[in-house]
Amino acid sequence: GTALASRVTNVAGLNRFVWDLRHSSGLTAPPARYQARITVGDVTRTVPFRVLIDPRVAEEGVTSADLREQFTHNLRMRALVTDVNAVVARTNAAETRLRGATGPAADTLTKLQAISAKLVADRAVRYSRPGLQNHITYLNGMTSGGDQKIGRDAVERYGVLVKELDAIKVELNRLLGPVM
Repeated sequence: GTALASRVTNVAGLNRFVWDLRHSSGLTAPPARYQARITVGDVTRTVPFRVLIDPRVAEEGVTSADLREQFTHNLRMRALVTDVNAVVARTNAAETRLRGATGPAADTLTKLQAISAKLVADRAVRYSRPGLQNHITYLNGMTSGGDQKIGRDAVERYGVLVKELDAIKVELNRLLGPVM
């Protein structure tokens, strides 16, 4: 079969476009009402439409409300993954900058290494305890792998992970100063 465009071209004439249901976040858009806005020259038209639940998913007992909740949860998880990755990058950069330091800077480096140990698993130890970054990416993978109802335990775990990361950010800001 002919592959259909995933972006509308600007070629004159009849153009066909098929939306792959990807939200601007990259996640699959949940069942809901949406609008398509088409602009040609100075003319803009808006057309309402609905995305329906896949009947096979509905047969498994998953509802449209479940998928909307999953989408909201996964947006929060994606933001948390971005956040923890930024904290890890900041910690790594500061450790690199202070490597070989003496005096008070060496003390700061030791404290940074302790923060790092909370964030990232020790790569030198094969079966080391997973760091906070591992826990966050694991939960993200568990809840974004297909259409599903998000369990209360996943929502509660998200809350715990946010608190842990917030505490690390406070510690890091105390040590390095606030992020500019």
